[in-house]
Amino acid sequence: MPKTQKPNLLHVVLAFAAGAVIAALICFAIPKQSDATSTDTTPTTQDAQGEVAQATATSTFDNKNIDYAATFPSWNKDSKNLATLVKFVDEATDESSDNYVEPADRIATFDMDGTILCEKAPIYFDYCLTWHRVLDDPTYNATDVEREAMEQVRDHACATGEKFKPSTVTKHDLVSSAFAGMTPEEFRAYVVDFADNTNVIGFDGMTYGQSFYKPMLEVIDYLRDNDFDVWIVSACEREVSRAMVERLGIPADHVIATDVRYVSSKQGDQIADEYNMGQDEEILLSSPLDDVECGQTAKSLAIAREIGKRPLLAFGNSSGDYGMLNYAKGNPDHEGMGFFVVCDDTEREYGNAEKATEGYDMVEQENWTSFSMKDDWATIYGEGVQKTELLGNQTQELAQAA
Repeated sequence: MPKTQKPNLLHVVLAFAAGAVIAALICFAIPKQSDATSTDTTPTTQDAQGEVAQATATSTFDNKNIDYAATFPSWNKDSKNLATLVKFVDEATDESSDNYVEPADRIATFDMDGTILCEKAPIYFDYCLTWHRVLDDPTYNATDVEREAMEQVRDHACATGEKFKPSTVTKHDLVSSAFAGMTPEEFRAYVVDFADNTNVIGFDGMTYGQSFYKPMLEVIDYLRDNDFDVWIVSACEREVSRAMVERLGIPADHVIATDVRYVSSKQGDQIADEYNMGQDEEILLSSPLDDVECGQTAKSLAIAREIGKRPLLAFGNSSGDYGMLNYAKGNPDHEGMGFFVVCDDTEREYGNAEKATEGYDMVEQENWTSFSMKDDWATIYGEGVQKTELLGNQTQELAQAA
């Protein structure tokens, strides 16, 4: 039987070494291939996701469609001035925009008469309310001074459509004296009753309570839908303004206006901070009215005092609103905008060409945006409302039940 051949030691060593090298190469190659796959594909996926996200943000921002017919039915669909507002709101509410504004800073302030409410009927609402109280309300025993003053105001307004300032007493004095002794709730109820049951002078088919500009109410709704905090800032008396805009869903604590004097029902002539009212007392309207009206720069000061922040948007229609619009426009934290309503429509409203020109000049000078009643608004008060004419120098039948 032949002897078994012993393996050569060198061969064994070489075989073992070769096997170790092959195994090492295999182990090294597998993770490297996996890493290569990961390195090749991951950046591509991230890039694609970034491109998709950017495209989505861009398309949402640039092509943010709004149903103008549903949102702004009272506006002309090609209004560039409305489009300016919509673009501003789009940017302010889009978190991907450099102009994004937190909801807490989205404050919008609106004047009342002439900005959201008819002021040519034939003049400011509070004038019409007060002459009704002094001249036509059988429950109120007006003084000779009050009656003479309001007759002058009414006759001049109905002849010219302009306000008149009697030399003997101011309109604010008349408001405070004619309604003194009412609770704020009683007074607001009186205002609402007058507004809802008295036809507007110079128009058919509309009460004072219906005499809001429909295009501006749509702007208010649009802003509130986009988390804007809407305030009314008016030179009209505060309780009158509260009563009128409550129907718009604007709460009493969001109305800044000319202050009404209040008194506790048993306070008498005592100073308020030296008298403690009892549980059985009420707050009443008193007189005289505070001397400082909420107009011009006083509007901006009142906003700073009562809101504590600058508005992002401000809307007005007269020189009494210039300061408020500039206060918004000059906002140092978020560049704001001022919008100026121009009564330039002589067919559907009592537009004044001279005042309209002055308004447009200020819009250009201050870089605000105008809202033209004539060119931007498809309707002012809605169907069924017709402009008639001012009553001339007549005093009869100035307030008719609707």
